[in-house]
Amino acid sequence: MSKKILLVSGHTSGYNYSEATGVNEGDLNIDMVKRTAPLLSSYTDVTLYPIERDMYKDNANGCLQVNLRAFDYIFEWHHNASNGQARGTSVQLHTNYRGGISVEQTIANNLAAIGFKKRGTNGIVRRSDLLNMRTCLAIGVDYALLETCFYDNAADMAIYNANKQRIAEAVANGIISAFGLSGGGVTGARAATVVGCTALNVRETPNGTIMGSVRGGSNVYIVGFGKDSDGDTWHKVQAGSMVGYVWPKYIG
Repeated sequence: MSKKILLVSGHTSGYNYSEATGVNEGDLNIDMVKRTAPLLSSYTDVTLYPIERDMYKDNANGCLQVNLRAFDYIFEWHHNASNGQARGTSVQLHTNYRGGISVEQTIANNLAAIGFKKRGTNGIVRRSDLLNMRTCLAIGVDYALLETCFYDNAADMAIYNANKQRIAEAVANGIISAFGLSGGGVTGARAATVVGCTALNVRETPNGTIMGSVRGGSNVYIVGFGKDSDGDTWHKVQAGSMVGYVWPKYIG
């Protein structure tokens, strides 16, 4: 199964600065879509909306850079703000959207497992006041907006800064598993950790050419298995943008 997915970075670089935490939302959004795109691209057809542009402004001005009807799913990445007082994560859908929410619920659950509080109804928020959301509903294209956490809250940002790649993986794996995408391996990826070594080689094939390495203590996703010429089983893992094989002794 494959989907045409559009990843959107809400706002441009430098937009929405928080004096409380010293970061701006635009750059956080851009960083996350850049992290997520390669994770998804092994599984399905992924397009990044131009990160130097604001899709909301383009939509309002009638100059969208892509044909939204060409996509099966549009995912817009944001970070929330509330004068430093609020915390948590939510995936936001239009009030009148009547499709399934398995993808969005899986993403919310994955982010909660990292440490973010789920807002709304078990991490899902319904609203009808966002232009991009209304546009997609009107043309029948599935759309979701993620408010990852509150970028003006120090506690939320402490979790965020310690887990940036895990957050990208949580979103990507939610999309991969809930949609049943299979382009890059088997579905139902399982989170795991590199243990018992300082660096673990990732190979193109079981016991094959080394394509890179993963530091000890890093998080990976087990996406499949493969056997080498001796009949030994290796784990196929997704580690950041790499998808390859590792010796299972070092996966815990």
